[in-house]
Amino acid sequence: MRTLAVVALSLLAATSVAEARTTKHTGKHGATPQRAHRLAETRHTTLHAAVERLPVRGQSIGVPWGGQLHDPAQLPEGEGYVIRRPERAFGTKTTVDLVERVVTDVREKFPDQHVLAIGDISAEHGGQITQHHSHQSGRDIDIGLFYNEKPKNYPADFVRATADNLDCEATYGLIAGFAATANEDGGAQVIFLDFDVQGLVYDWAQDHGVSDEKLARIFQFPHGRSSGAGLVRHFPGHDNHLHVRFKCPDADSSCR
Repeated sequence: MRTLAVVALSLLAATSVAEARTTKHTGKHGATPQRAHRLAETRHTTLHAAVERLPVRGQSIGVPWGGQLHDPAQLPEGEGYVIRRPERAFGTKTTVDLVERVVTDVREKFPDQHVLAIGDISAEHGGQITQHHSHQSGRDIDIGLFYNEKPKNYPADFVRATADNLDCEATYGLIAGFAATANEDGGAQVIFLDFDVQGLVYDWAQDHGVSDEKLARIFQFPHGRSSGAGLVRHFPGHDNHLHVRFKCPDADSSCR
């Protein structure tokens, strides 16, 4: 049994190393969607075989693009936000607690803002769900943005942000709230947001006294779409929502 565990851990490690060498983040956020999809399928098979041979320690099992969710927590309904698909609002307890805390804090700071759209985390037991290649292990969540006026069809649909409709102050508050968790156990690992939308929020924050040092910690903008700077990173298709990925909690030893 110990030999099987060692082999399984080796498979997990090898898969993670291969992923790191091929792309910065795969699945929904892969540099080459077709290649990322093939890698995700291979990883999913390998990781599933690995975790079947190992005792589950924690809630998030495997990687976000090829994992499972054990003993899930569900994000509860709350004031000021709408969970678009409750059957996909399952995550690790850490992820759910941090999301609820950040969103509640932002709602308190901006009580007059319109309702906030909360998109998918994971299915109850994790695994692949439609419209996503990640969101498999309870550590990814899609969250809508704030606008000057609530757009038509929002929060049922995410809405593309522009210089004319985006409430940069409230959206900065949302981003900064998640960024502030980065040093916590299981806190934010990366936030995906379109580079041009980053620029709108960055410019507002700079004009309103946020220090260059703090902005550099948070945003990839203005260093280029391929830059490794900042917690918030560009990826196409993310001009209408944030995708927040949380780190593995220390107690989740099956998490990758």
